[in-house]
Amino acid sequence: MKKTLSLILFVISSAAGCFHGPLSSEEISNYSIDPQNTIVIWALSDIQPKNDIQRIEFERAIEDVNTNIKDIDFALVAGDIVNRTIARVYEWYVEAKKSSYIKEWYEIAGNHDLKSDMGELYRELVNKDFYYQFTKGNILFILMSDEERGSPTIISDSTFEWWKGLVERNQDKIIVVVTHAPLEGSGIILSVQKRRQIRDSERFSKVLKKYKVDMWLNGHIHVPHWFKGTVGRIEELGSTIFVSVGTIRTEGLGLKPSESRIISFVCGSDEVLIRSRNHTKQKYTVQHDSVFKLSKKVECEVAK
Repeated sequence: MKKTLSLILFVISSAAGCFHGPLSSEEISNYSIDPQNTIVIWALSDIQPKNDIQRIEFERAIEDVNTNIKDIDFALVAGDIVNRTIARVYEWYVEAKKSSYIKEWYEIAGNHDLKSDMGELYRELVNKDFYYQFTKGNILFILMSDEERGSPTIISDSTFEWWKGLVERNQDKIIVVVTHAPLEGSGIILSVQKRRQIRDSERFSKVLKKYKVDMWLNGHIHVPHWFKGTVGRIEELGSTIFVSVGTIRTEGLGLKPSESRIISFVCGSDEVLIRSRNHTKQKYTVQHDSVFKLSKKVECEVAK
């Protein structure tokens, strides 16, 4: 039934694409970035291979990045590394990362990573921390995993208070949040569904209306980037930019390709470029790219 509903969504949804920033597709294609003065992120999610063929999709995505996208500083993985919590699949993932030139990987656990063992294997083999933060220049990254089983992302009140404190104390920084499911009210497609959103999202929304968070990245939404509502800015939530990073796993009889985002923060600029990468075709889908204004200029620690 889930496969049938997904296929129906693919067929009946408008292919108008996602919300765009102030630049046109043609302008974005000519958007010049100096890699020596840019913080570049590979944002990906939902690798969760069901079989050997889908493992190859992640390996091919790494190969695509290695061959065609240079100067990425680090990767953000927004959960669901595995489909079933099996040690050998996590071990495969860890080994596959070694083939990437990217040395820094920051992961969170999604609902599938907690499915049968509450994340014990994830903690043992991938990342012992369910929530943590780090900074690059003046950009603060805050990452929060799912904390309980189930399709919605469940974040405890104690983790929420930790997040809220970080946001309140770091208003001098550009803040980027990473969760598995999107926030209710974010405008991200399917986020109106209880099983596809962060439970008790209103806690976070109240903070966003008062304190600035520049960008919120999520996985969990298994739809391609050409869907309307996979990236956009919500004025009512402090003009936060919400981005569904896409899934590495292909679905829908191939209608949903292997996709991710390449996000470039330009040093000395208040603009961020969010690109759509199709790993199946090994190319950018320019009409799905966006440029947004940030709350302040990017300050990089050192030139690369």
